[in-house]
This record gives sequence, C-alpha cells and structure tokens, in this order.
Amino acid sequence: MALGPYTYLPAPVHASATANGTLTRGGLPVALAETETLLRDFLEAMSRLEADLARRWVGSDGRSAFPRPE
Repeated sequence: MALGPYTYLPAPVHASATANGTLTRGGLPVALAETETLLRDFLEAMSRLEADLARRWVGSDGRSAFPRPE
C-alpha cells in the first residue's frame, strides 16, 4: 500500500504478535516497532470509510446519491 513516498506491507494476518509489517522509503526500510498496530488499524478504518463512501456515492440506479444543482 502506497503512503505518499512510503510503501507499507502489513504483517500477515495470522502472524505471531512479534511479526511486524514493513515500511520502506526509496527502497530503504523504516523501523516499525511500536506503530505497527496503530498504522494497521488506521489503514483498515480508512478502507472501511472509502468503501462506505463508494457505496453511498452511486445509487442503485447508477446515478449520484447527491442532488445536482440546477
């Protein structure tokens, strides 16, 4: 997952509690020790918000759910 100039790869879902994801910038690793869980929770919350917005944005008939000014 790209985060600006960073690339984040989460630890596998069923990995041990000591396994962390990896964060790189320009191909170089960035240490993730205490922030792994916080970053993962944030990205999951943002994904849920994005999915909810996408679902609301387009109505079931293919039109925008928001009225257009006339």
